[in-house]
Amino acid sequence: MSERGSVERPLAVDDAGREWQLAFFEEPAIPDYIQRLVESYIEKKTGKAWDDPVVLDRMRNAILAQKSRYWKEKRVSYRKAYQVLGYLAYHAPVYLVQFEHILWQIINQGLAKPHMRILDLGTGPGVVPLAVIDLLGRLGSGSAEVYAVEQSEEHFEAYNALVPAAAAARGNAVRVEKPIRADIGALEAADLPDRIDLMVFSNVLNEFRHLDIDRRADLVAGLADRLAPDGTIVVVEPADLANSTAMRQTVRAIAERGLAIYSPCSFIRGTACNPVRCWTFEQKGDIRPTRLMERLAARKDGYRFINVDIKYSSALLRKDAKKQHAYRVPPGAKFARLSHLRRHRDKKINVVTALMSGNLGDNRTKVYKVCDGTPADPTYAVVPATLRGANRDALEGLPYGDIVRLYGVLVRFNRDHDAYNLVVLPGTRIEPVGRPGGEGTEIA
Repeated sequence: MSERGSVERPLAVDDAGREWQLAFFEEPAIPDYIQRLVESYIEKKTGKAWDDPVVLDRMRNAILAQKSRYWKEKRVSYRKAYQVLGYLAYHAPVYLVQFEHILWQIINQGLAKPHMRILDLGTGPGVVPLAVIDLLGRLGSGSAEVYAVEQSEEHFEAYNALVPAAAAARGNAVRVEKPIRADIGALEAADLPDRIDLMVFSNVLNEFRHLDIDRRADLVAGLADRLAPDGTIVVVEPADLANSTAMRQTVRAIAERGLAIYSPCSFIRGTACNPVRCWTFEQKGDIRPTRLMERLAARKDGYRFINVDIKYSSALLRKDAKKQHAYRVPPGAKFARLSHLRRHRDKKINVVTALMSGNLGDNRTKVYKVCDGTPADPTYAVVPATLRGANRDALEGLPYGDIVRLYGVLVRFNRDHDAYNLVVLPGTRIEPVGRPGGEGTEIA
């Protein structure tokens, strides 16, 4: 809302800016100015060339140690310089492009303002601010003021070396405020700026391993007091099973504390789901390895230092009741609930569901996670390798979270995975439905 109380128009992107950003996503690579800033920072910290063999070897050791602790579900420490340098080399490039995808989604859905106040909680070396700076600079439209919170002294130092310099290199469309040195788990809402348009928890809630789901939700809901009335919270976590399912449970618990889930969940049945087995994530095109990654990989077992996959679990929450899709299954409609699939084993049925993944299979057998918001067992739409015709590609390319009607799918139970498959047949009819941001209950 503006000071006069009128609704502020969303950020508009012209055709040239849109083409530039889409071209970036076609072949995503960390821009040279950011790579040079990281390389210069490594030289400043170590007193050696960024690709000095000793420097590279110490970074390799830091990366391997971080990966080991991550897979053992232990908290990763960033108290020492090489721990942060390893993060910048291995994790940061993927996380930067990942957040550009998320911010682009926010812009395309009309949730971004021409000028945004952005707060990044647990910013690390400033990956989210760097993504904001890079994307807005590429678009040539929109501006932001960025606030950040970080506890690690080494991350704090890296942030101050990288983020303001990147903003200056991109034309200062983004104003970088002095970061706050604090533990976000001990923050009070009053410690933060108010009227925040975008509050970001990127790959950070999973680090609170000592907190259960309810306490993580309490943390986010408490800080949400600093949101603008039409502000958005972004929660992003890695796509692995443990972190993805924990994130879905946390988001559901946050919603129970008064915030609304905007996406990707639609709750098209108006029921509460059971996210305990909800393993859903998005997958985007691989990034190009940075110069630093390539140097790290120039030895035996070098693949261990290449990280280019964009896979992540995310959710957007709002203080208002706005949702990506307002579609609800009409009363009496002849669509089976996914929670009732056990009644329909080996039968052909009609369902309406949200698409919660890209293709999890391969080019032969295509597999898509689906959900209708009921507390169902994991359910997948399966396009068999033997299927030919238009249905083979009917689900390909549909946006994450979109709603589809499936008429005449065959229900199969997968005992190995304790899950249900909705098998697409030659005679199955597939109809995408729903309009983002609508307020109605049924969309014909």
